[in-house]
Amino acid sequence: MEADLSGFNIDAPRWDQHTFLGRVKHFLNITDPRTVFVSERELDWAKVMVEKSRMGVVPPGTQVEQLLYAKKLYDSAFHPDTGEKMNVIGRMSFQLPGGMIITGFMLQFYRTMPAVIFWQWVNQSFNALVNYTNRNAASPTSVSLAASHHGKA
Repeated sequence: MEADLSGFNIDAPRWDQHTFLGRVKHFLNITDPRTVFVSERELDWAKVMVEKSRMGVVPPGTQVEQLLYAKKLYDSAFHPDTGEKMNVIGRMSFQLPGGMIITGFMLQFYRTMPAVIFWQWVNQSFNALVNYTNRNAASPTSVSLAASHHGKA
């Protein structure tokens, strides 16, 4: 028996975003570290499924669970403003495993000043990459320090 997808809105929140628990579930869904290991082919499939669902054209036999999984993959791997596939290391779903690995190295190699400086640099570089990858790409980036302090872009 086929599911009726006529009223399905792929962009509607799956959980109530007015409640704390609903927001936590949404965050955990899109930052799931397992999505880092999904193949490029499956990510491309997810993007096609999300785009088709937005147009109201889904392949016959498609189940709601498949669309929800496609949306999960899409939200975890594609930038919400540009629609471009994000760098794996910069994705929020890589923040947990990447941060744990770097923290492990920082705790292991603390005995010499060069090691401390190097691993602090790696940590800051990783955080900068994550912040850049997940930036608000809909607004232009200002390179002027004065403009950012006066609310001008």
